[in-house]
Parts: sequence; structure tokens; C-alpha cells
Amino acid sequence: MLVNLSTLTPTMQDALRRLVAAIRDHDGIPPINESGSLGIDGVREADFFFMGRRCDPFGFVLCDERDGTLQVGVHPDHRRKGVGTELLTEALSSYPDFTAWAFGTLPGADELAARVRMEPVRQLLRMERPLAPAGQAPAEAEGYEIVTYDPADREAIVALNAAAFSHHPEQGRLTVAEFEDLTRQDWFDPAGLFVARRDGEVAGFHWTKQHGDGLGEVYVIAVAPEHEGRGLGRVLLQRGLDHLAGSGDERVQLYVEADQERVVRMYERAGFTVGQVDTSYRRKG
Repeated sequence: MLVNLSTLTPTMQDALRRLVAAIRDHDGIPPINESGSLGIDGVREADFFFMGRRCDPFGFVLCDERDGTLQVGVHPDHRRKGVGTELLTEALSSYPDFTAWAFGTLPGADELAARVRMEPVRQLLRMERPLAPAGQAPAEAEGYEIVTYDPADREAIVALNAAAFSHHPEQGRLTVAEFEDLTRQDWFDPAGLFVARRDGEVAGFHWTKQHGDGLGEVYVIAVAPEHEGRGLGRVLLQRGLDHLAGSGDERVQLYVEADQERVVRMYERAGFTVGQVDTSYRRKG
């Protein structure tokens, strides 16, 4: 049975979390991203298509209204039976302009996309590297003061984020309310959000995240367009890496658009290598 729901009961939320965990354990990659997790938790608006019983689904499509994306998950025991094709076809009938993510671009992703007349339009790289012990002195950028997060900076951070990621279909849409939602998550640590100021104005920031088990993340790093080309991004990156290493993390990851060649080169010079490629697909024609 295929069911469409705009809201989830607590029982459905738990069932979806179990399904996501089963897929992650099998594939080594979760079928949804952080925005999708917030949709399941009810923090962000999302629509859902299920197959199976509501208390025990074996397939789903999460339709993220915020950024116009579809995220698909099918239990390993129910693959190669047309479940993904039926779910995506139904979701696309309601959301024909949405794109669909294939996290990790696992075998079968291109085949499924082709069956529903979708083609790849975007790739996201997950880059990673080991963390070295922090240096003796914190990295500095001449003319800039680098401090940790103060709630009074939230509007300036969100405005800078929008300017720095104006090209980005998801990150650039972050609102103050959504930013505040993220700061209320269990993982948020104000000591891991570094803010660069010049003449009292926010010029850049590096928001780190700790996942546990020794894994840290360059969650968001942004420099205001008028402050680019002065080495501020490299200094903010190093401040965050030193913080993660000093907090006990041994590895660090980040996500970057594959077509942002200058940024990818900056991360490569900092020792990052590509560990995973996510692909976004769009309906042909």
C-alpha cells in the first residue's frame, strides 16, 4: 500500500527512524541528510510517501518543501522489486520540479533515475582527512578579530551566509528561525562556531560540528564576498580544525559542491581528499 502523509505521528516517526537506520547499516550511508532528519522529527515541513504498513514501512520518499528535494529510502530486503520506481513516480507526480538525491551514488542510483526519466544535474563531494594535534598558536588573519559565537551575531551570520552562498540551492536559503533551530540541536556548541570581525562587522565564520566517535565536521565555512582573497577562509578553516583536534576528534569531513573548483582546491591544499560523491537528479524535459 502506498500512502501519502503531510504529518507524522510519533509511531510513524519512530518507524521511519528504524528504517533509515537499517538502510544506513546496510549501505554504510544514510539515505537522508540532516534536513531530511529534521523533516522526520517535525522540525521542518516535509511530505512523505510510504510503502508498507504505517508502523513498519519498507520504503519512503521524503519531499523537502524547503529546498525542493526528494530523498528516497528502500529497505535492503525490498530492493529490485520496483518499490523505488513506484515511490519516485508517485512523488514526482505531485512534485515534478523537485530534484532527487542519491547519497553516495550507490550502484543502481543511475538506473533508478533513468527509469523515472531523471538525469544527473549536480554533484556534492564529501571530503575528509585525519586531524593533527593543534598548533601552539591560534591562526590569525591580519586586521581581523576571531572570536566564538555570540547570539547577538545571529542575524549578521545568516545575512553573510546568504551572500556567500547565493549560488547554493539549499544553504543560501537559511533563515534566522532555521539557524536558531540548529543552535537548539544537541550537537551545537557555541565554542565551535568561530566568527571573524573587521571594524566591528562580521566578515566570516566557521561553524564546526562534532558527530562523536572521533569524527568532526567543517559544517559551514563562509566569507563575505567583499572579504574574499585575503586568506581569511584559510585562517578560519585552521581555527576550526584546531578546535576539533583539541576536542578529541581524530578525523574531519566536509561537504562541497563539485563545481566550486576554487574552494575544492583550497580544501585539497589543506590535505582533504574526496571520500564520497552524492548526486542530484532532475526530471528530463
